Formats: sequence, structure tokens, C-alpha cells
Amino acid sequence: MRSVLAILPALLGCQTEKFSSADAAFVAVNVFPETATLRTSPQGGDPIDFTAEGVREDGSRVVLDNVEWILSNRSVGTIDEGGTVTPSLANGGDSWVTARFAGLEGLATLAVAWSDTRVEGDADPALFTGAAEPLDNLWLYPEDGVNLPRNLPSLAFQWNDVGAQAYRLHFRGASTDVTVVTRDTSWTADEALWQTITATNAGGTVTLELEASVGGVRYAAAARTVHVNRFDNRGSIYYWSSSASGILRVPWAGAAEPFLTAGSTGRCVGCHSISPTGVMAVTYDGGNGPMGLRDLRTGADINTGDGSLYGNFKAFSPDGRFMAVVYAGALRVHDAATGAALWDVAVGETVTHVDWSPDGTMIAMTGTGSNHPMDWVIGAGRIVVMDHVGDGTFGVPRTLYAAPPGQLAYYPAFSPDGAWVAFNVSTEDGYDDATAQLWVASVDGSTVVPLTAANQGDGLYNSWPRWGPLPDDDIMWLAFSSRRTYGNRTSGNPQVWITAFDGEAARQGADPSWPAFWLPGQDPAQGNHIPMWVE
Repeated sequence: MRSVLAILPALLGCQTEKFSSADAAFVAVNVFPETATLRTSPQGGDPIDFTAEGVREDGSRVVLDNVEWILSNRSVGTIDEGGTVTPSLANGGDSWVTARFAGLEGLATLAVAWSDTRVEGDADPALFTGAAEPLDNLWLYPEDGVNLPRNLPSLAFQWNDVGAQAYRLHFRGASTDVTVVTRDTSWTADEALWQTITATNAGGTVTLELEASVGGVRYAAAARTVHVNRFDNRGSIYYWSSSASGILRVPWAGAAEPFLTAGSTGRCVGCHSISPTGVMAVTYDGGNGPMGLRDLRTGADINTGDGSLYGNFKAFSPDGRFMAVVYAGALRVHDAATGAALWDVAVGETVTHVDWSPDGTMIAMTGTGSNHPMDWVIGAGRIVVMDHVGDGTFGVPRTLYAAPPGQLAYYPAFSPDGAWVAFNVSTEDGYDDATAQLWVASVDGSTVVPLTAANQGDGLYNSWPRWGPLPDDDIMWLAFSSRRTYGNRTSGNPQVWITAFDGEAARQGADPSWPAFWLPGQDPAQGNHIPMWVE
């Protein structure tokens, strides 16, 4: 790597000069080797010595002794006063090696490759020698090409039982190389190992290679790719579990816990919405039941569902002042703090499935086109929006998306940046539809695309999309319910899944989604629906 001139400290962050005086005649500092690669493991790796030389105006060079050495990425190892780097036992990755002298800095690049081999039980690694023959239909989970947040808890890698004496799972990333040999048909990394794999490869990809040794023959499945997002995810997901007859909560990277269920209330607790100020609205006792409100900050009920309020689908204004409520096809505005009904909104048709944009400027609904008394079985539907002109009043309804004949569109949800509306399209009646697919439309209606990768295929009941909090990256996250199988751990019951969404790809008319991943922390035996994601 060539010399770095004295202006570089201003770019990298100013610090007090450590050396000066006679050495001021130097015009540059070089670091050697300019590039270096180390290998390490849980048992450690060999260190490497870096040296620095000062370059004078006449081109002569002097080896420098009193140099300040710095590693930009301290997770890859340590560097001592003499320029010796000792690699980490727990991580790989890339780093700059900086030599600072007399106000000058020189840089080298260091790549640390971390490798480990895990042998589970009495599995025999020696079974995996020689050439491998291809084997189809071995993988079960995850899907090829899935995009994961960096802080997703460890995946349960799963594959079909083909009667093998052992299976070999190999993770290859830019800075990691991990091999697992097991006799089981699944494997889950411990927290430390998984964090090493994801943190080291954040912003990049990990290649998954799976092999099986059957009767002395080595077989290999087609490799799969996992994308690791550069940033962590956050928040909690509240979803309705038909198995628990109520609302459960999964803190991100945590385990599901009962929140408001029949077990704690003695009643079925259903369709829910949460305000930015921490108020949850729910429907008790099934569809068309009484509506209740609870303050999540205090745990106190604002309304216990005593029958004074009714509402099936709800959405809060982002300022926490109003709540739009749909009941028996009619739209009404309520006071969000007390739940009190304020006034009806004239829409000109029956509507259902309401959502409020994050900037408060509009609401989206499902327009059913006629006097349809059922809020959840609609038979016909299109996505309708209305401008919020202020103080809980609205403008004239307009159609954002009308599905072709034989289809209906429903369950609209605004993205956290306000640019997109996710919704369902199906050919049935809008309730627990096998043909339900995920789509998105731009808020001006100019772009409408299906989420093909997230949908995966037909007959999977991909229902009720809801967005995660606005992330620190271009990728947004979308949670939904689906009856697709989670490896060999579910058998057609609905669970919460998450897909990544790329708005720029959508604007280009391309598929903006990735294959979905299962939300960790759920009970795979339950039926989980309506995921609502809050910070």
C-alpha cells in the first residue's frame, strides 16, 4: 500500500501528535507488509510483525522504532507497541493497520480468516473424503438467498433424513470458515459461534454447503447463500395466536411470552393495534365483539371491553390523538386516549382493514364496494386511500389498487418511510385464503409489484403483512403469517415469517423481496397470525 500523506489524520480523526522535533523531516510513512492475511481459530493463530519506515524529502528511508500502532477493527486481534498483531480466537474480519509517527500516518490492510470445526457426538469426519455426487431435495431450511438481520438469533439449519451415517455442514464467508459434522438432521449454532459468523460477514454473504455420507458414498446438495444485513434489527412483534386465544409478544432475539391472552383475561383476545404512545386496542370474544384498550406503559386498562365500545380493525394516528376503527363495514374516528367514539366518516361504501400512514397524511382501507356487513370475510376488495386533512377529518376516497376480475386486494399496511403500501391479493374471500400473496404499491399508485421471492409459491396462505420499524439501511423488513413448513418442525399451521424489502428494486419494477425466514422465539406448534411490529 502506498504512503499516506500528512493530510490523512484530518480524514481519520485528529489526535495529539506523539512524536515531533528531529523527525519532522519525514514526508511520509510506509507500513510493511502492505497487505497481509492471517488464519485463526478458537485455538488461536500465528502472529505477524508489521514494520514502519519514514520517507525523507530526498527519498531516503529509515526504519522507525517509536511508532504508535493502531488496529481499526479491534475485534480481529490485538497489536502491541512493536507492531506485532496477534489474531483473535473468536473473530475474523478486515482491518487497517495504522502506523502513526510525527503527525504522519501509514496504512496497511489485514485480513483475518477465522475457521473452526465442530464434531457432534460420534459423527465421523473421515466419511467426507473423495469426490461428492450431487443430491437433490436434501435442504429443508433456510431458503436459498434469504436475507437476515445481523442480530438474528441462530438459525436451525434443517435437512431431510436420507439415512446417512453423518452430515457435513460448511459455512464459507469472506472471513469465516466453519465446518460442522453431525448425525442429526438439524444443527443450531451456539450464540457465540453464530455471532462470529454473522458479525464477521455483515454486509456480505455466507455460502452454505451440505453433504451426506450414505453407505460409504459422499453426496452434496446444491449450495445455498445467506445474505447478512449490515445492521441489527430491533423492537418487539405482537401477534395473535389462535392456539393461545390471545396476543403474544416476541422481543427481538427473545422468546415468545404471553401478553394478553385467554389465560390472563378469561376471554378470547383478538385483532389488535398499537399506538405510538403505547396504547393497545383489542377486540374481545371474537369477531364483532367489544373493543378494549390497555395502556402498555402502566398495564392498566383504559377500557376493559365492557361493551361500551365496538371495533374489529383499528389504526392509530402517529401523533396518538385519534384511532380509526372499522365495525360492520363503517369507519369511525375515536379518541385514542379514552377510546370514546367521536364521529362517523362518510366513505360511500363499506370498508374494512384500516391503516394510518406514518406521517399522518392519509389512511388506507379495503373498500368492499357494497353494503357488506362482515369485516373479515369480504368477497370483493380493493385498496382505497383517503387524505387526512387534519383533526381526524378526511378527504374524498380514491382507489390505490384495484385487483383484476376474479381477485381481491385487502389488508393494506403503510411502510415505515411512508412510500409503500403492502397488501394481500387472493382469489377467495379474504379470510384465511390459501391463494393469498403479498404485494406492494407505491403511495401514488405508479408502481405495483408482487413480492415473488417472499411469496415462495402457491397455497401457502401468505397473509396480513406488517412492517418493522424504519431501519438504518436501505432494506426494510416485512412480517407476515404463512402456513409454509418451517423445515421439519411445522406441518401446515400458520407461523410468523419475515422478508427483506428493497424499495429501489420495487421502483425499478423488479422483485423487491428476498426469501423469508421464520421468526425465532415462536412455538412451532401454535397458529400465529397478524404480526404487529413496534419499537
